[in-house]
Amino acid sequence: MIELSARVRTMTSSPTLKLVQIKKQLQAQGKVILDFGAGEPDFPTPENIKNAGVAAIQGNFTKYTPTAGIAELKKAIQASYLAEQGYAAKDNQIVVSPGSKYGLFLMLQAVIDPGDEVIVPLPYWVSYPEMVKFCGGIVVYADHLQPDRLFKLTADSYISKYSARTKAVIVNSPSNPTGKVMSGKELGELIAFFHKKNILVIVDDCYRKIIYTDGEYPSPLNLVAAAREQVAVVSSLSKTYAMTGWRLGYTIVSEAIAAAMTKIQEHSTSNPCSISQKAAVEALSGDQHEVQAMVEEYRRRRDYFARRVDEIGHITYALPDGAFYFFADFSHYIRKKKFSDDNQLAMDILEKLNIILVPGSAFGAANHLRISYATSMKDIQEGLNKLEEYLRHDR
Repeated sequence: MIELSARVRTMTSSPTLKLVQIKKQLQAQGKVILDFGAGEPDFPTPENIKNAGVAAIQGNFTKYTPTAGIAELKKAIQASYLAEQGYAAKDNQIVVSPGSKYGLFLMLQAVIDPGDEVIVPLPYWVSYPEMVKFCGGIVVYADHLQPDRLFKLTADSYISKYSARTKAVIVNSPSNPTGKVMSGKELGELIAFFHKKNILVIVDDCYRKIIYTDGEYPSPLNLVAAAREQVAVVSSLSKTYAMTGWRLGYTIVSEAIAAAMTKIQEHSTSNPCSISQKAAVEALSGDQHEVQAMVEEYRRRRDYFARRVDEIGHITYALPDGAFYFFADFSHYIRKKKFSDDNQLAMDILEKLNIILVPGSAFGAANHLRISYATSMKDIQEGLNKLEEYLRHDR
């Protein structure tokens, strides 16, 4: 038997993708599952975007493309960022990849050597630590779990973790799993500090268009003009445009890092999907009304969730500023039902109620649950009714 590599043996499976497999297995058994674990919109891809994909197929746009993305898509990305954030990206700063997850993976592979430290937020998106470890890096956590701050994203939480071995920091705003947004003031302080240390600041803004707060989203690439070489943005079409299965993301980064990422992509995927790239041009350049409608519906669901959770009681949470997750502390009910941790609570809910929730431990936050409201209001109401009844009774 061939022995697997050490880096793969130490890597854990994605807890959120594992839940997708569990859901399909239960559905195959004929069970009706209420899925509050999904990290993807329940809306279909807008018609204009689908039509652009169909047109690409019918027009035989099905061959290899430039490794870092077609010129038309790069222009659409440039126009989008210039209009929204006032930043004029150059062609050779943009790398289009098969999903933003792979774009982040490419970037870390391009800059992290064994022993380098990468500061990631806590709670974290499940893939951050695994990606860093795969590069041979050391994960350091910027703690946003302080009970008096309710997941507030602060510059100090990162700055306090700086060491001589720090090579990069990852900021996730809006956050998965908490939905919190880092303010422009905090992000500017963070970038200014790490710029002086010549450390890369990676801003994962996959949910930046799903925001409920007033005011503009801070522009990472413009906050500290002198730091642009040390700031990178990782972005996605999956959440904003309900294009999860199209697998397309992009990064804006310094020309040197973009060239290194392109070289790695040349020898791994060759290029992103040609059809998805044409669809992405329409997504970024076309009518944005459906995006606005989706965000308003998410807001309505969020507000309903908050009201119902408040009525249930004994659940601590911070109202999400963006994304489509509630991340809440269920310690009271874990103790009440005499469970040892959030994993046991989530599994009991799945077995008894056929409801999928994601244990907070998957994000580094014991005794919490992540509840996605990227599902229909009908399912949300039914699921919360069942959950409330379940929680009010002893084990």
